[in-house]
Amino acid sequence: MNEAGSKPASKKRRRKAIGLSIPMPAGDYTAIRIPIPPASAMNRDRPISSLIKSQLLHIQHAESARLPKEKRVVVKLEDIHTEAEAAAYIAAVTRVLHPQGRKKSRSKPRS
Repeated sequence: MNEAGSKPASKKRRRKAIGLSIPMPAGDYTAIRIPIPPASAMNRDRPISSLIKSQLLHIQHAESARLPKEKRVVVKLEDIHTEAEAAAYIAAVTRVLHPQGRKKSRSKPRS
């Protein structure tokens, strides 16, 4: 039984509820529901937070450690003030660092 004292949901319902396609381990668990943020949560003009500033420093470090000067994205971190600017910089550096793009998932054979 979980903390609430009720029986855990079936494995199939648990996988669907948390978006997993792998089997869940047997036994009790505590389900944590993560709500979908409302559309109003996205504000591209919001000033960047200290967390995003830290992420930008990590991205810049990865860029300077892995790329020759001629391939680097020329942006000063002091010039990035909004979430939209930060997202654009992160996307640009990611495209250069990973030119092959994201890995394509294997399609399942049809029965």
